[in-house]
Amino acid sequence: MIRNYARRIAFLGAIVASLTLVIACGASEQQAAPQGKSAPQQPAAAAAAADPAQPVAPERKASASDTSAGGFQTGAQAPDTAKPTLVAVPTDVIKRGGVLRQAHRRSPLHFRMDVRSATDETTASAPIFNQLLALQNPDFVNLGPDLAESWDVSADGKTFTFNLASGVINHNGNPWTSSDAKFTLETLASETENRPPHERVSVGGVSLLESLETPDESTLIVNLTQPDGLFLANMGLQEPMMYTEVDYDEIGSLDNPVGTGPFRLTDHLVGEKLEYSRHDQYFKDGLPYLDGIETFIIRDVAAKLAAFEAGRIDIILMGSSHGLYAANLQVVADRHPGEITFYPGQHPVLRGLKWNWREEGPWQDKRVRQAINLAINRDDICTALENCIMGDYMPSKTFGVTTRDDLATRPGFALPGPGKEAELAKAKTLMAEAGFPDGFEVKALCRDTSEYRDALCPLVEFLLRDTLNIRLTLDVQESGAWVEKHNSADWLFEAGSSGSARVDHPFDWLDEATFCGEAPVENIIGYCNETLDDLMRQMRITSDIPTLKTLTKTTLDLFYDDLPYLPLFWPARFPVYWNYVKNVPDEHFSGQYSQARRLEQVWLDK
Repeated sequence: MIRNYARRIAFLGAIVASLTLVIACGASEQQAAPQGKSAPQQPAAAAAAADPAQPVAPERKASASDTSAGGFQTGAQAPDTAKPTLVAVPTDVIKRGGVLRQAHRRSPLHFRMDVRSATDETTASAPIFNQLLALQNPDFVNLGPDLAESWDVSADGKTFTFNLASGVINHNGNPWTSSDAKFTLETLASETENRPPHERVSVGGVSLLESLETPDESTLIVNLTQPDGLFLANMGLQEPMMYTEVDYDEIGSLDNPVGTGPFRLTDHLVGEKLEYSRHDQYFKDGLPYLDGIETFIIRDVAAKLAAFEAGRIDIILMGSSHGLYAANLQVVADRHPGEITFYPGQHPVLRGLKWNWREEGPWQDKRVRQAINLAINRDDICTALENCIMGDYMPSKTFGVTTRDDLATRPGFALPGPGKEAELAKAKTLMAEAGFPDGFEVKALCRDTSEYRDALCPLVEFLLRDTLNIRLTLDVQESGAWVEKHNSADWLFEAGSSGSARVDHPFDWLDEATFCGEAPVENIIGYCNETLDDLMRQMRITSDIPTLKTLTKTTLDLFYDDLPYLPLFWPARFPVYWNYVKNVPDEHFSGQYSQARRLEQVWLDK
């Protein structure tokens, strides 16, 4: 969603809050979703608050699309059926105490979201840390206070003044003040042993921080080198989690996190269980409600579902990454009518095909890339996969296309029938012209989770072999080895995650292919296009929506011509929980990568 701050801030008509690739669900929050295809009938998205200092309830408008595939949208639309409403519960009704038991697919590689912020690290780290700003309950799409209670922005959009909460104590009993906020941002903007300058406070590996001032313990002043339409939004994302300098160690903090959040990590048995206990000195009055959290690592789908139905697990977030979909969840819900809630929620990480531009291979010929894009049938993918929502590089209502008919105008997205048949014929011609009439063989990296190993990777392998005789040898790697292959550029071809967005801003949608010369940890695919880099830099310094739309069109024209990577679809997730779990964070929108995973307002009615 888009916020225009021009009324308050002369230059910074910033784009804030988180990505809202929204999937509307007709079922109410206390009802199980209907059995059937995961794509909902009326996808939509939530609005952003207009004023960064005063978040307000999102505007609601009619959905622009009722198509079940390819029609989800972002921007300022959300039908009432899809939009949760925060209902105040009297404090004497809320039951305090108890331990929430959740299941997750893997242990985190570490607890440093500035180093890696995949869902494993997000789920594990979110209860431990705070940020300056946070996305707000119930739907986690509106930007609001966290450690910063209020903030102001200068007329030129380069100076941000944060008024911080007082009396903040971390898990070791040490105070957190403005000097620690300054330390955290300076560390984030610096190259460390574990990462280059972080993208939340840098562009192309160059820090945006000109200076930071701490006139007193509760005031932080951030001076940027240039206006940045994403700075406030970035301060509300997970990666800029605030540290206390006295308890921070660049290496030790990877496995021994010390934060200010509602829960402290008390034990981590890798591959089995994480345990958290309530932070009794949490600075938010009355929170958290729970005494603790237990996260059980269960990889097997059947075992996970059995543990949930037996009542040993209270909640599973991101169900489809665990092999849980509408079909198998509905079976359980039918056995417990009125007791279980699940629904599809849009996951803000694109699934696609990518290739290593640092390595020689057939993909270095643009005709091969174009052929693959034309040959892949996205409708077949969405027929085969239960969690597939069709969309291209940026299914944004403000900047992109949001319906199946509009997608059909994009290369590779022709509708089934004569249009797709013509694309396949052209793809075969391009392969012949490139010197590969009989296809080619390539080793393809695949992540060792059920979603990739058992579904996407073998499906892509079949589709490419069936259409262009491109023969993939799948190289299935567990998460740690998969990350290491990315970070060392030791891979050739992959079907998997291919770009993501947390904010409805063209820079955040399209920065997967930037910047020239950046290390693999930031530019995984190794693509270098100086024209693209220049377009992306222009996006960061303007707040004018028409200008951003023009830049976006030029950028997407470049993408569809040169194809640095290919979009396939955006996955749906299926959170599922027993209805005695109250105030469950809503994940129709962007909760999967937000403070929703902090679980500070969840309580158990049992």
